Amino acid sequence: MATQQPLSVQQNLTIRLLRVLRYNKARIERALTLMPEKHKPLFHVLPFLVHVNHEALPGYIAPLSSGESVPFGINNYSFRPDIEKALLRCFPAENHLFSDIKQIWPRQRAIESLVLMGSVGTIAQTDDSDFDFWVCIEGHRFSETELSLLQQKLTAIEKWAEHTFGIEVHFFLSEIDKVKENDFGIAEGESAGSAQALFLKAEFYNTNIVVAGKAPFWWLTPEKTSEKQYQAIYNSLEKGGSPDLDWFMDLGHLEKLDASELFGAAIWQLGKAMDSPFKSVLKMAKLEVYLANITHGQPLCNLLKKHVHRGVEAPGRVTDIDPYALMFDELVTHYKANGQPEDIEILQQCLYLKCACPLSQPPFEGEKANFKRRILASYARQWGWSRKQIHHLDNQQDWTFSERVQLSRRVHSFLLKCYRRISKELSDHQQAMDEKDMTVLGRRLSTYYAKKEDKIEFLRRAFDESLYCEKITIAMRQLKNGDEVWSAYAGDLLSKSGIIDEAQKISQAPSAIALMVWLVSSKIIDTRSKVYLDYNYGEVSELDLNDLLKHLCKHFPPVRVSSLPRNDLLAPERITACFSIVNFPTLRQKATVEDVAVIYKTSWGETFLKFGNDVLDTLWYDLQEVSPKPSCYVMVPRGNQQSRILGEFLESNELNFNVLY
Repeated sequence: MATQQPLSVQQNLTIRLLRVLRYNKARIERALTLMPEKHKPLFHVLPFLVHVNHEALPGYIAPLSSGESVPFGINNYSFRPDIEKALLRCFPAENHLFSDIKQIWPRQRAIESLVLMGSVGTIAQTDDSDFDFWVCIEGHRFSETELSLLQQKLTAIEKWAEHTFGIEVHFFLSEIDKVKENDFGIAEGESAGSAQALFLKAEFYNTNIVVAGKAPFWWLTPEKTSEKQYQAIYNSLEKGGSPDLDWFMDLGHLEKLDASELFGAAIWQLGKAMDSPFKSVLKMAKLEVYLANITHGQPLCNLLKKHVHRGVEAPGRVTDIDPYALMFDELVTHYKANGQPEDIEILQQCLYLKCACPLSQPPFEGEKANFKRRILASYARQWGWSRKQIHHLDNQQDWTFSERVQLSRRVHSFLLKCYRRISKELSDHQQAMDEKDMTVLGRRLSTYYAKKEDKIEFLRRAFDESLYCEKITIAMRQLKNGDEVWSAYAGDLLSKSGIIDEAQKISQAPSAIALMVWLVSSKIIDTRSKVYLDYNYGEVSELDLNDLLKHLCKHFPPVRVSSLPRNDLLAPERITACFSIVNFPTLRQKATVEDVAVIYKTSWGETFLKFGNDVLDTLWYDLQEVSPKPSCYVMVPRGNQQSRILGEFLESNELNFNVLY
């Protein structure tokens, strides 16, 4: 019996490539399965718009008078019937362009690859998942002007997608040589910059789908490969060979992660948690797992690659591999081994809520459960969840306000706990994060999490719109010592029974102004909300509260900390707006200035509330001797003495106030 000859390096590479291609195809099919019908054309149209440049289509950039023109055209991109069908749905009037595609098909190929990364094509994909593309180019081939034109083209396509489909699309222009050296620029907006260069690359390798063009060569190397072995395998490829060198781009090897980056990555995730807490819980937990395995373990992307390469050991199973589920299983294994059951519980709830697949709603008759439902149902069974528990999680709209806030607190408590554990473990390591990036991210976190005297604290939320109240009831009670407690309750509790339901309590504060400022800054109420006042208190009226609400929403709207400008955070903190509220709680018959409350906000996104007639005096320098000068506003509640009080206030203050009525 003849012995089986061992496979050559090239044969092994070809087998791996076939399995990677099969996995990539399965991810694309999954992405399209989970997309709402109206968004499906976008998946095919976006690469096409990057590939061509025609004045009748979004993303067109005209040549400059200097002769320079925008680079476009994607390597190995071909026109297929499904692309034509999607284009006709989006641009029916341009049928003539697509029936004879040669007239607009580019001769050049400026873009090496268009690669999607993130939750698309995984169990974490939802109807409003962003499309995050890496547009991979050989940067040295183009001038600064050409790169700028390409960025303009990509931005124009992003805007068209947002306007037409309501979907956020981000194109990250990625120069292959820079990515290979882990250079991702500064930490601003969606870019992680120096905060977590290797982690960003690991995340890319873990979740990438090649939509068009060349595949990352990383996919072909075994999961445990040294830098030297990686280069040797890459050098063994030839143009025209099998596999062909021209099918790949080299974004660099990733053998292990760097502990010096972990601290920056943890700060980055805490920052991201301000907008997407559920996603950040899983990612922060992943950093903690990476830290535990930093000396002997390997990045999750290499584990994923091992599963994809071994696809033949379980025929057909390669298509069942899910990067998100794989990550989650690793996290649970770690926290079980470290005896942290309360952490596992919050991870389970965050995964389930992030995936937005309500298991309490059965599939439609005749509808086959998709891969996402199968995986999540299997998890819920493993976790021992009852139908009642699942129904409760699926119906957040029925939760009391305190139930929602409770989950939010647990989420942020977990994040801070993880961050502290990571910081403690890394205290001896040199940090790789750029100093300016560290300053920007550190100040964002301080704005969001730090407690300061007179500062209006941020509501650490896990939900967004679900905390918003169309109707809200404000009530005041006086303590035995004479102090007031002002409380806010979700809904109109007065017209129902007149009895205050403590289960609907949102928050309380020592003054009506403090309560209203917090409610607006926490995005619980806005100008569309109706404020009801429990009439057991004399001076402050429902009308006063609604007037105050109007002015706060206009001049002190909620701050999105993650969007604070980088330059503001690198500069010294300064006051940007100041609002004085005069005689809000005092008797309306009083004709003199009795009570002054001052609200001011800063360039670092912090809002402060101080009481006293001398507050403006102590802030004189920040309000008067700076450039640009902050806007100053004043409000006196309606009443017979309003103009007299206003006159006295303006006369006693040298600042230039805008009067609000």
